[in-house]
This record gives sequence, structure tokens and C-alpha cells, in this order.
Amino acid sequence: MTPQHPDCSRFARCKETAIAEARIPAMRGDRLPNPSVTVVLADREANLSTMDGIVVVDSARPGPQTIRAVLRHRPDVVVLDPCDAGMDIIRDVLRAAPGTAVLVVSALDDDASIRTAVRAGARGYLVKGTDKASIVPAIRGMAAGEVIFGAEIASRIGSLLDDTGTAALTTREQQILDLLLDGLSTAAIARELRLAPKTVRNNLSSIYAKLRVSGRAEAIAASTRS
Repeated sequence: MTPQHPDCSRFARCKETAIAEARIPAMRGDRLPNPSVTVVLADREANLSTMDGIVVVDSARPGPQTIRAVLRHRPDVVVLDPCDAGMDIIRDVLRAAPGTAVLVVSALDDDASIRTAVRAGARGYLVKGTDKASIVPAIRGMAAGEVIFGAEIASRIGSLLDDTGTAALTTREQQILDLLLDGLSTAAIARELRLAPKTVRNNLSSIYAKLRVSGRAEAIAASTRS
């Protein structure tokens, strides 16, 4: 497990910030999310209750309790503060429920923490202090397939990741990456290119390896960097 970041307490009372908003559109071709988005809350300080179509199905301490809750409920989104458990908890959540989106809400806004979270598979990252009225649409957006970063992070997310390039991609891989950037799901890419979904998944794995990224969110961030 990644050790607790020494600056957790320093940022604990970070002032209220607004989400704004790096939003990557929901993947076309996927079903719309259920009107009620299910959430497991793994944040000691969060005060998020069922509201506006958000149903908190369980609250858990970050760590083994979170994994048990995720396995039990298979939520749409996990709202997670990894400060105590370490960023490895993100990978643990995704191994337990690959279809669940992880939204990190953390007092840590340093580059290393954000980079580690994205590489671990987080699809969203907000700095603590973000008001509840902004967190709710962020959760709904992530359940719909969006990738969301807070205003403090959106402007620098590309530069936080190591340099990558697309020169090594094959023509087919570049086609698939372009459709990925357009917001298409794996199934929609398969239909668009008349390929088997398994072929698309295999190509995506190759793309991620060549870009030295771990998943969709990081590939999008790396490929759209200015």
C-alpha cells in the first residue's frame, strides 16, 4: 500500500472550490445510466446523502471495508478519499468491480498524487472543499461515462503525465484511438469499424501499452495534451 501522504493534514481545510471543468463527453453507443446512480462512499469527511438521483448504498472506511462494500453492491461510482489507505486502493476497487468508476475527492492537490491516482485508474479527481452541489453532477457525469477533473486540476492534467507519443501506433490502432477520443465505447467502436469487440479490446490493450498508460482516462489525457 502507498503510505499516507505527509501533507494530508495540511490540505484538510482547503477552501471551497468550484468544479469546472474538464469533462470528456459520455461514451456514445452506451446505454444511458439508470435514473438513480448508486454510490459507495469511502470518505471519512464526506457528508453526501441520497439526493438528486444519487443513492448512497453504503459508507465504508477507505481500505478493506471499501472493497467489501464494492463487492456487495457493485455501485456505479465509488467516492474515495485515499489519504489513509493509499492510492493502491483505487486499483483494488477496480479489480473488485471493473465497471465501477472511481471519483477521488482528496485534500492532496500535488502533482504526484494526481498522477498516481489517474495511473491507478481514477476517472475523476476533485480537491476537498468542492461544494456538494457540484459533486452531485460530477458523480452523475462519471456514471454516464465522463472523465471529470476539478478546475484546479483540469488545466494541468496533461502535463502531469509522462511524455507519450502515437508514432508507434498502427493505422488500425490510430483509428481506434481517434474514436476513443470522440467518446465512443468499446462496443460502439466495434460497430463503427465492423470489428469484433474482442478485437477492439485487444487493440486498446496494445494502444495503452504503447502510450505507457493504464486505461481509457489516462490515454485520453495523454492524447489531448496541448
